[in-house]
Amino acid sequence: MLNKSGYPMLSNTLLPVILSSGIWLTAAGLVFWFHGSSYVNALRGLGVIGLGLLVWWLKVSSEAVKGSGHSSLVYRNERIAMVLFILSEAFFFVSFFWALGHVKIGEISYGYAWPPVGISVVDAFKVPLLNLIILLCSGATAQASLGHVKAHNQAYPESPEMDRHQFKAVVGLVITVVLGFMFLAVQVWEYAVCQYTIADSAFGSVFFVVTGFHGSHVFVGAMFFVIAVFRLVFGHFKKGSNYFQMWAGVWYWHFVDVIWVFLFIALYWGAGS
Repeated sequence: MLNKSGYPMLSNTLLPVILSSGIWLTAAGLVFWFHGSSYVNALRGLGVIGLGLLVWWLKVSSEAVKGSGHSSLVYRNERIAMVLFILSEAFFFVSFFWALGHVKIGEISYGYAWPPVGISVVDAFKVPLLNLIILLCSGATAQASLGHVKAHNQAYPESPEMDRHQFKAVVGLVITVVLGFMFLAVQVWEYAVCQYTIADSAFGSVFFVVTGFHGSHVFVGAMFFVIAVFRLVFGHFKKGSNYFQMWAGVWYWHFVDVIWVFLFIALYWGAGS
């Protein structure tokens, strides 16, 4: 139902409270884990966050499909909000690059070694390059899927053309998700064989924090596409509806790709220069 302002009147929900509680529980659990306690509370917090996000995603999807929950005004504001969100995330990562550059320049200016003594930098043209190729390929498949979703949305309902584009979009998204989880698996393996830890100098701290946050962004982007696959299968992006989730997910994924390119240059290729 729309009011006079053009915005839909939605029912009240406790989802923001639930997600905030999950974030608080995760943060507290991590603090206790770092001080020698169990990591179970952190996992519980992540579980609450995951469940809350799933329910919220389903709720937003239902609003978009039924009851005219997403008017053209809401759709416009969603696009603006997504652009601002990606911009805020960019500055979030800029802070880590700034910290890395600040410490590196400071160490070199005082005549100290960089990377610090005891840090054996990973060869940039082995595992990191493989992950770069995987993520760039996933960006290409995501962009191709967006094209097919757009064609699916514009095709005549129940036509062979609509079904063909729907199938190709689903295949492209599945490939993107698989490549995303391959990237995460390689990153976890790299952590397991890495010869330094988060406690080994500022380089180790920045390395694990920024790559860890980047990995969490890859996971969230993959979840975007998992939900999009189900929505495609159930016909949520056909003519007469918008495909904002796909647009937002693909642009978010491209942002993640670009951040990894900078990480590859700063943390791997340029770490020793």
